[in-house]
Parts: sequence; C-alpha cells; structure tokens
Amino acid sequence: MIELLSALTGLNPVGIVPDVSPEAPPGVEGFTTLLNWISWGVIMLGLAGFLASAGYLAFASFTGREIQGFKGLVISIIVCILAVAAAAIIRVFI
Repeated sequence: MIELLSALTGLNPVGIVPDVSPEAPPGVEGFTTLLNWISWGVIMLGLAGFLASAGYLAFASFTGREIQGFKGLVISIIVCILAVAAAAIIRVFI
C-alpha cells in the first residue's frame, strides 16, 4: 500500500511522518510507583470484595437473598477487570 501511494504521488509517507516514542519526563518515578501501589490496592480490594460477596452469597442462599450476593460478585469482578485493564486503556490514548 505504501509503495502504491509512493508511486502515485511521488512522496514517501514513511519519510514524512516522524517516528515518535513516548518517554516519561525525569522525576516521575515516584508518581509511577504511587500509581502502581494504588493499582495493587484496588485489585486487593476487588479480591476482598469478591471473597466477601461469595461468602454472603453462600449464606444468603438459605434466606432467599441471593441477588445481593450476586450483585456484589459482578461488581467486584468488574472492578478487578477495570483495574487490570486501566494501564492498557491509558496506553491506547497516550
């Protein structure tokens, strides 16, 4: 495709577009460490919420209130997925 574009226009688009590689500015190592700790904390809270919701679901099955335990399981799974996927989502936009 690039060869066809070059042949038709006489321009080489690869030479026009600069090769950009993002890099963190100096001094942000502490901020990156803080973000990693926050991410770890969110994942641990999601895991704790999952285990608590699973326990509540097991207990609530005797009383007929399973839906609250199921909602907790779904919410904690979504929290864990978003916490793990946040880095990939941010990389798409940056």
